[in-house]
Amino acid sequence: MASKSIYGYIEPVTLLSPDEVTLTAKLDTGAETASISAKNIQVYEKDGEEYVKFTVTHPKMEESLHYDLPIVHHARIKRRASENTEIKTHHSRPVVNLPIFFDGKSHTIKVNLIDRSHFSTPMLLGRKALKKVGAIVDSTAKNTLFDDDAYQ
Repeated sequence: MASKSIYGYIEPVTLLSPDEVTLTAKLDTGAETASISAKNIQVYEKDGEEYVKFTVTHPKMEESLHYDLPIVHHARIKRRASENTEIKTHHSRPVVNLPIFFDGKSHTIKVNLIDRSHFSTPMLLGRKALKKVGAIVDSTAKNTLFDDDAYQ
């Protein structure tokens, strides 16, 4: 417990591609996995391996990021109750290893790719990612990593 830090339910995460871009992530202990807002998701094969090209984009991001990464696996995600569940109860999302900076430290986490433009944050860190970054979440706090002038 001593090696863990307390963060709010909304915190900044920095991505590299090729420049540093900081985006907002929801730290969600109710979710198991991490996800990032991706569009133009194109799965293809290269040298016998599955890869995916995608663009990280969200209405709250000033710029989009372009990635081309190997797929680690495909996540089987349960559909929300509000979605049309007559056809399938689950759907598949590609999962990649994504390098991030969280609280000034470098981590590589597994993220699934999904369009999150209708959500308030472009990224969600679930329990597996929270464990990896050593985070305890205080649901009454947010943006604990910024001083008042650093974040809009």
